[in-house]
Amino acid sequence: MSKAKVYHYSKCITCRRSIEAMSRKGYELELRDIFKDRLSKDEIKDLLARAGISARALVRKRSRLYKDIIDGKYTEEEIIDMMSKDPSLIERPIAMMDGKIFIRPEL
Repeated sequence: MSKAKVYHYSKCITCRRSIEAMSRKGYELELRDIFKDRLSKDEIKDLLARAGISARALVRKRSRLYKDIIDGKYTEEEIIDMMSKDPSLIERPIAMMDGKIFIRPEL
């Protein structure tokens, strides 16, 4: 059985759907609600490095700060700092499956 680590928000319908789909496909899931157990700056940096994306690419498009962040008003380090303090800025779910990172996986 394949394993997947999923960073999610338990109240997010997209997260719940993705988790259900991964379960149906037979993944053994390790779940972490990023609102109850926030990601540290180092964890966010590690996820970004593994995914090969910038912090801007991980910003949730429905976030109230999305436009300001995308417009370049903040540095990468500032964005990561904001994400560690406010998980609503992070696009979700994030799944680590088969050695790869998937942001908002469509299963």
